[in-house]
Amino acid sequence: MEIFWKTLTWILCFIMVLSEYHGDNRLSYSSQEEFLSYLEHYQLTIPIRVDHNGAFLSFTVKNTKPSGRKKRSTEFYEQELAVSKLFFKLSAYGKHFHLNLSLNTDLVSKHFTVEYWGKDGPQWKHDFLDNCHYTGYLRGQNGTSKVAISNCNGLHGIIATEDEEYFIEPLRNTSEQSDNFQFEVGHPHVIYKKSSLYHQFFYDHTHCDMSANQTLNNHHRLKRSISTERFVETLVVADKMMVGYHGRKDIEHYILSVMNIVAKLYRDSSLGNVVNIIVTRLIVLTEDQPNLEINHHADKSLDSFCKWQKSILSHQSDGNTIPENGIAHHDNAVLITRYDICTYKNKPCGTLGLASVAGMCEPERSCSINEDIGLGSAFTIAHEIGHNFGMNHDGIGNSCGTKGHEAAKLMAAHITANTNPFSWSTCSRDYITSFLDSGRGTCLDNEPPKRDFLYPVVAPGQVYDADEQCRFQYGATSRQCKYGEVCRELWCLSKSNRCVTNSIPAAEGTLCQTGSIEKGWCYQGECVLFGTWPQSIDGDWGPWSIWGECSRTCGGGVSSSIRHCDSPAPSGGGKYCLGERKRYRSCNIDPCPLGARDFREKQCADFDNMPFRGKYYNWKPYTGGGVKPCALNCLAEGYNFYTERAPAVIDGTQCNADSLDICINGECKHVGCDNVLGSDAKEDRCRVCGGDGSTCEAIEGFFNDTLPRGGYMEVVQIPKGSVHIEIKEVAVSKNYIALKTEDDDYYINGAWTIDWPRKFDVAGTAFHYKRPADEAESLEALGPTSENLIVMILLQEQNMGIRYKFNVPISRTGSGDNEVGFTWNYLPWSECSATCAGGMQKQEIVCKRLDDSSVVQNNYCDPDSKLPENQRACNTEPCPPEWFIGDWSECSKTCDGGMRSRTVLCIRKIGPSEEETLESTHCLTHHPVEKESCNNQSCPPQWVPLDWSECTPKCGPGFKHRIVLCKSSDLSKTFPVAHCQEENKPPVRMRCSLGRCPPPRWVTGDWGQCSAQCGLGQQMRTVQCLSYTGQGSSDCPDTLRPPSMQQCESKCDSTPVSNAEECKDVNKVAYCPLVLKFKFCSRAYFRQMCCKTCQGH
Repeated sequence: MEIFWKTLTWILCFIMVLSEYHGDNRLSYSSQEEFLSYLEHYQLTIPIRVDHNGAFLSFTVKNTKPSGRKKRSTEFYEQELAVSKLFFKLSAYGKHFHLNLSLNTDLVSKHFTVEYWGKDGPQWKHDFLDNCHYTGYLRGQNGTSKVAISNCNGLHGIIATEDEEYFIEPLRNTSEQSDNFQFEVGHPHVIYKKSSLYHQFFYDHTHCDMSANQTLNNHHRLKRSISTERFVETLVVADKMMVGYHGRKDIEHYILSVMNIVAKLYRDSSLGNVVNIIVTRLIVLTEDQPNLEINHHADKSLDSFCKWQKSILSHQSDGNTIPENGIAHHDNAVLITRYDICTYKNKPCGTLGLASVAGMCEPERSCSINEDIGLGSAFTIAHEIGHNFGMNHDGIGNSCGTKGHEAAKLMAAHITANTNPFSWSTCSRDYITSFLDSGRGTCLDNEPPKRDFLYPVVAPGQVYDADEQCRFQYGATSRQCKYGEVCRELWCLSKSNRCVTNSIPAAEGTLCQTGSIEKGWCYQGECVLFGTWPQSIDGDWGPWSIWGECSRTCGGGVSSSIRHCDSPAPSGGGKYCLGERKRYRSCNIDPCPLGARDFREKQCADFDNMPFRGKYYNWKPYTGGGVKPCALNCLAEGYNFYTERAPAVIDGTQCNADSLDICINGECKHVGCDNVLGSDAKEDRCRVCGGDGSTCEAIEGFFNDTLPRGGYMEVVQIPKGSVHIEIKEVAVSKNYIALKTEDDDYYINGAWTIDWPRKFDVAGTAFHYKRPADEAESLEALGPTSENLIVMILLQEQNMGIRYKFNVPISRTGSGDNEVGFTWNYLPWSECSATCAGGMQKQEIVCKRLDDSSVVQNNYCDPDSKLPENQRACNTEPCPPEWFIGDWSECSKTCDGGMRSRTVLCIRKIGPSEEETLESTHCLTHHPVEKESCNNQSCPPQWVPLDWSECTPKCGPGFKHRIVLCKSSDLSKTFPVAHCQEENKPPVRMRCSLGRCPPPRWVTGDWGQCSAQCGLGQQMRTVQCLSYTGQGSSDCPDTLRPPSMQQCESKCDSTPVSNAEECKDVNKVAYCPLVLKFKFCSRAYFRQMCCKTCQGH
């Protein structure tokens, strides 16, 4: 009863809201009178409104509250309080029902809208504003009864007790108000039992590209992988083909039923993350839209839809607030169409969906197109949203679904009977976790103020039976045609009356039957006992693992510790764990020994023995700009090019030489001056970690001496141990700053040779020599220096002046706390986070010494007087147009020439997370190629079998044979068999049978001569059991064996013996009497030996 109750609670409230816009929802009946005539039994009753004690209040049961978005006065608020609880009484079937009801405020949000669009855009919409939906129970039966009632226009709903479920609805003006039913007051209602409904009525109402435009902070302070709850606010669009197929009255219910399944799939714990799919807006297109082209061509349709949905995106909403225009924000857009879509061409084929990989949170790429195939469309939509989350197909670039590994699941490229589409593979879990941990899903962090749609908990297979699911896929005449493994594959009659399947399982809750389960329903691809459902168990974190091995042996590495959501693991739809799943800590932070090889340099050198484009190079770290700091970019030594040899360096590698920050999982993470990951420890002006700036003093000056041109002149000496060195010309000139040692060995710009601006690793530190166009040159280093240095100037014209400053170490007793004070100060505005389209600048608050304003550790300042951090927008002008080039899709063929495509758009970034698409003419560079041929190499030779021979022998078990040739892929050439793979060779012999053979039979030969020349004797013949082929057999029945010997008689010669002496018994034979006794005289041998005895016999 619980499942039935949940089903009808949701359906009832949803249909009642729709009734104000679509009229009566009973599609099979033209009037209530006709409907009532189909019921087996019903009664009429007049409900009354009562107070909580049951005392009569009124015959008015219809909702009288005002609707719409009105400002709420005190009186209105008090009125709402009065109707937040309602009580009704009614009598029927010999029972009294006392309804105790509470307003259901969470069914739908006020901000959820359903919009109907014609050719000129929105025509009308509804937003479920009437607060007339209640849930509750029967008084005195709180734990055993359920009630869901809408009083928008009278009482309309369900009352569920332990014994029966009752439907109630207002009686309309029909002939039923006859003489037997006259009511003076109140409004009559019809009440009928669920068992009165006929069964048929109960079911009647039933590419891949990556973004290059994501701007990320390179110094995330986050140092753990954390599972947090995400909210995907979703726009769903149904095209006019959907409206034509499902009808305007059913389409909203149907789409939300599909999205309910999608939401459930994303709540499955196998995803490894907590993701909520929330429908905020549903658009039903009743006509074609001017700027939206939808047809069989999936690529072009997706491209058009993505642009269109972005154009209607509400930019006035941030997801937590609803703008004045009432249009809800969305993070992802889903198009559902009845077109038979296909990639690469505008003709029907087997494509079910298409989406951009890793497009989530990018306004023009967070979208998908999905072909409607019934409730199974939910798997397609979940699959395509998975692509938006950065998931690749199982088995493509990963081990899932391959031999020896776990089976392919929801992200399988093709759903087959062996696919489990109810859960996610570990590969899919890793893809989405990596995507979210990288910071690309930030638009999903904001939780809507209220759930925009409360999904029903009823199983969809209980709303749409197997026949109805077939009709969704194959048309109105289709029905289920195989009943064995319906939970794994739904088989339906096609339009050509063939029993077919697309390998998609029946919806959960569909009725099923097995050898051991007489009545069951589908759950997670299995048939389980009807009415049972696995207990929902929420997951909880297990213990942290021991810390792993350090990524480095010195110089500051990282180790990690993980924990799993397995104590217990979530099951039966339970929630996945929230919180940290992986944490990191610093290890082996001691400096490496002098002379040790640079860690990044070693990683580049590891590629020396690997060919690059057919050649071998010696690789060195590339230290220039314009690359990701945590990618392994290496320079080919002796050549003028560099390339990315690995997308991420080994964890623990420094982001750059002048920073302690290190790379973890390809991202730069902050490290304090104490070499501890995530530490807030800061260096003071003397580069002492956590110091107060008292161990050094500042040296600064301005060198503007007039000097003769044409030589090197000394500017200032920099002592050993100096830090924060800054040397800069005050104006642009033809002069050059130079740097040398006390021994006159030049490091920079010596011997009248001018070096290119770059980084110089000298004197134990890195000096950055800069000479920007139209700007004064400079020389900077953090220090400390390992030797005394001298700054020189090579004069080519008048000395315009050089400013210098650096801090030199001093010896001082004590910390200096009593000598100087400290105060909070703003640092200068940071660089803008973007060069165009809107960035941010921040002013960091630091603690400074009062005497020289050098920065010290924050603990030296009073925390109670700390200033607030400032930030402001910057560089808000749009960026110049540029080409967006997506990744190539998979090739349509693996050999013999296929096609691949990619998305190419001319875009202009106009905001931090907003882009606009322009005509291609706005991008001035050459238009990149969008499609190209691929895998043009010939396919390897393949086995081609010829026809089978006839079965031999002609009956019984036998074999048939065939010839298998090794041929080219175009079948034009024949190769030796060694050119084809032996393990893939088709069989050349196969067992066969043309029917049963005749049974073996006894076969006899001719009778031989009689053994007696005179009188009685015996004659013999052969008796053999032979098969139908003439072969000997032992399978003939002994009872039918013919005799092999019979008695015979030969005529005796009556001529007297001429010499009686000749007929006598041989003396030495003593058995003649026995010969006579056993009648052996007929045999020639015995007759001869016993002639006398046998005479006359």
